[in-house]
Amino acid sequence: MSTLVDRPAGTPPPPTSPADLLPLLTAAVRAVLTLLLPVAVLTLVAWLGAVRSTSSLAAVVRVGADVWLLGHGAPVAVVGGALSVAPLGVTLLAVASAARAVRMWVRDQADAERDVPFWPGAAVFAGGYGVLALLLALVTRSGVAAAGPLHALLGGLAVGAVGFAVGARAHRPALPARVPAVVAAALRPALACTAALLALGSLVVAVALVHGRADVLLLHRSLEPGWLGGTLLTLAQLLLLPTLAVWALAWVAGPGFAVGTATSVAPGGTTLETLPAVPVLGALPPPGATPAATWLVVVLPVLAGAAAALLLRRPRTGAGPGRRLAVAGATGALTGLAVAVLAALASGALGRDRMSELGPDPLLTGLAVAGEVAAGGALAVLLQRAWTARRGTRVPADLPAGLAAPAGGFLNPAAQRGGSGSRRRSGESPREGAAGEPTGNPGGSPGDEPGTGRRGRRKRSERRSRP
Repeated sequence: MSTLVDRPAGTPPPPTSPADLLPLLTAAVRAVLTLLLPVAVLTLVAWLGAVRSTSSLAAVVRVGADVWLLGHGAPVAVVGGALSVAPLGVTLLAVASAARAVRMWVRDQADAERDVPFWPGAAVFAGGYGVLALLLALVTRSGVAAAGPLHALLGGLAVGAVGFAVGARAHRPALPARVPAVVAAALRPALACTAALLALGSLVVAVALVHGRADVLLLHRSLEPGWLGGTLLTLAQLLLLPTLAVWALAWVAGPGFAVGTATSVAPGGTTLETLPAVPVLGALPPPGATPAATWLVVVLPVLAGAAAALLLRRPRTGAGPGRRLAVAGATGALTGLAVAVLAALASGALGRDRMSELGPDPLLTGLAVAGEVAAGGALAVLLQRAWTARRGTRVPADLPAGLAAPAGGFLNPAAQRGGSGSRRRSGESPREGAAGEPTGNPGGSPGDEPGTGRRGRRKRSERRSRP
């Protein structure tokens, strides 16, 4: 737990009561309604603008609820098929709404000078959010469309837990001791690597939209949606952009994705059939083989893994190369797992028959990303190890007994001057060794030894001045 206010020393914080957690249920209701109501309003506006629609008002409200549930990973069964591709834009808005509601509760706790119990709070908020999603799936079922109750419950629990973790991240406790140290060290690099890969997929989508803008506009105009329908169509496609970013990430990783049965969009080539009437799909590459150089995009996840491995720096963690290689492998595994979950949400069906297979394969995409990120991390660790060994200072093995190398190396004059200065300050003669004995020939004058005394220094200076 984390205290939100400064208390006098020795004063224990007040215990958390169940009454302190009850406002989280209200926060869960607020988080659900904050997104559900705008989605329902948009579907209602679309219904009012469609003059030929024969649907009832209740059916339109159910459509808005189904879109909300679909964004939480709950497939919606329709007549003759199913809708299971999650609009990840709705998912991101749901997480943001949940995090905002949690932050408001945290602020109320601070005003009341109470602690934030992280794990009990997460359980109450996520549980309340999941139950609300379950009730919504049960209430909005009809003979036309029905969302899966179990998927709605699990999706609500997941979104609620992630939203609470984001909203109360400042009060997140340490990981349990049973979590392996390698896994704990790989969490932050894996999170950074996943975010970098999603940003990379978004960049690929943006480039494809700019390159194929003519086809996108042609498809949009062919639908003749009008100004209201065009606005709503654009908003709906904006909610699909995060889903398309996951598709682009699968393309960059190598496995690619499908836009219907017997289709494939991958770096090796594109095979397409008749596409749905969605203008944004006009940005897909044209069918046919692609240049062999396109496979170079697979290097990008490797570079992301190398950059994530550099987050685990040795001065901060004190980790040796063996442990850093293990952390690099764990980073790849965690990143692949996260990408596999995102790919599972971004894939599924948009109807029946040919549209029953869309998106990337979660297993292949996760394995490809895991291998590429782990390879990049291992390569970064080995290269850094080799570079450090190349630049390291080696101490000669034939040093006299009792003589150690100066701290700055044998070629560091500052260290040597500092050593002689310390001898002078301690009263030791420059001609005396460590044991207080003369450094020259003990049986003769200092000039008898060619390397010591004034005569020796004069001879060395004469030899250096000769051409």
